[in-house]
Amino acid sequence: MKTKIMLPKALCEMEAVKYVAFRYGTTPECVLEHYFIQSGLILANDRREPDYILTPNEMALFHDLGIHPSMVEII
Repeated sequence: MKTKIMLPKALCEMEAVKYVAFRYGTTPECVLEHYFIQSGLILANDRREPDYILTPNEMALFHDLGIHPSMVEII
């Protein structure tokens, strides 16, 4: 089973998201995907685990910004 995540483009353009992505040397899309995995919104079983774990502060920041997928589709 695979997961398809639909992200509003504006999420990837948020300065906080771009900063965290830069900090880990990845893309905003990848850091958001990892946020959803760490949040338990999607499973990581069909994806390679990244070499980083978002800090509790980063998780809280994304949560407080209201970051959520516009749609998560299981395919």
